[in-house]
Amino acid sequence: MHCDDKRTLYVLREEVEKTLKMLQSSDYSDKLLLKNFNDAVVEYYECKSSC
Repeated sequence: MHCDDKRTLYVLREEVEKTLKMLQSSDYSDKLLLKNFNDAVVEYYECKSSC
């Protein structure tokens, strides 16, 4: 895996974790956060599978 790919995955993983924490603090009731979390997870796994 190229170092740029590793950095991208790291940043995407951090985004997933940050959004999950925000979602947990809202008791999973914020629909915008749910969408953002879903998008972040999809983007992370798409990037991970393409490496």
